[in-house]
Amino acid sequence: MDNSLTSQWVEDFEGSTVPDTIISSGKGGWAKIVGHDYAYEAVSGHSCLNLGHAHPELIEAATEGLKTLSYCSPEHQSHASIKLSNRLSDLLGGSYKIKYAISGSSANEMALNIARKRWQALGYTKKTVCLSLDRSYHGNLGQAKQVTGFVPFKVDTHITSDDFVYISSARNASTGALYSLTEIQAQLEAKIAEIGQARIACLFVEPVGFAGGVIIPPKGYLRLLRSLCDQYQISLVVDEVITGFGRTGTWFGFQQEGIRPDMVTLGKGITAGYFPLAAVAVDEPIYHDLLTHSVPLKMVITMAGHPTGCSIALKAIEIIERDNLCAKTADNEQHIKIYFAQIKQLPILQDIRGFGHMWGLEFRDFNGYSATELANRVAQVCQENACIVAAADGIIRINPPLNINQEECDMMSQAIVNAIISVTDSVKNKLTKE
Repeated sequence: MDNSLTSQWVEDFEGSTVPDTIISSGKGGWAKIVGHDYAYEAVSGHSCLNLGHAHPELIEAATEGLKTLSYCSPEHQSHASIKLSNRLSDLLGGSYKIKYAISGSSANEMALNIARKRWQALGYTKKTVCLSLDRSYHGNLGQAKQVTGFVPFKVDTHITSDDFVYISSARNASTGALYSLTEIQAQLEAKIAEIGQARIACLFVEPVGFAGGVIIPPKGYLRLLRSLCDQYQISLVVDEVITGFGRTGTWFGFQQEGIRPDMVTLGKGITAGYFPLAAVAVDEPIYHDLLTHSVPLKMVITMAGHPTGCSIALKAIEIIERDNLCAKTADNEQHIKIYFAQIKQLPILQDIRGFGHMWGLEFRDFNGYSATELANRVAQVCQENACIVAAADGIIRINPPLNINQEECDMMSQAIVNAIISVTDSVKNKLTKE
């Protein structure tokens, strides 16, 4: 580990050391890297910087929030937390109770506990098993790290529990092909039969498996899961930590299939990355089950529901709605597709997939170079050309801020295309690695 510049411990998702990269300032979608010029945040920082750096309205909301109320115990309520709870419930479809957390990991762990306690309250004490997808990412803290199914991003892979079972994602990890809805149903029902319906408390799913490789399920996937969860008495938890707040072209990804989850977990873009805040939206009947049967949740997080974070979140929602950014995100999808169509036949690329502001470019082993090496090299060239992307497990992920303008979208897309062409040219005639 290189600590030449700092005592801070820094590594990537896969546990690898990373070069010393210091971000000194930011403006809009651009970040200043010490020793380099500004570069565009094509991955929104860490999938959270939905409105870019230094947005004056968000800064004002934070300032006024701190002036008004610098902290509020999670056992109390503030005007900002009440207003945000109501706003979130409305955006999600109404009649949800909002329980605040501080990160996506803590929100998912909270949702897991609520699901188990719900069945406990109703007398189904054996319902403790959590189902999640084999390429899922739900965080790496507490029990959320066990809900995460994607091995490259898992912590403590040697720790297993019968209460956590991984089922196949919608995409075959070996062939890359999407399963049909019929195949998905058969696989899930076989797993339910194997475990026993009486033991399964919940199923976690992301509308798009972004961290797991930008896995976009077939149309009707969430509707199918909703139907099966109803049939087998399983709580459906939709993780919108990455996909929420406009990134898919609608407020939340699940809304594209017209379903109502039992719970929705929220984070990252809830404050556009300006303050640590997360939440679990719980369908009101679940809340009343716990209340009626006197089964307390017993999860109090000191900084959860911080009034400043809630104030920022309210302003971020206002900006997304006012500036029609959900629709603009859907429009940008078509624009990005045009650029990526130029490179889809290049030999180092296995696949390009995505929609809205969520894209994955998957590489293949080529001429002695592994897919991971090629993706990392492309990411490096992108950054040298003022565009920051995320590379892991041979896939480059892209999800730019929602308020990207046309010129920035062109620049970002062209920089990525140029980097892939450049790397292709540098390796296509070499039989072995340099």
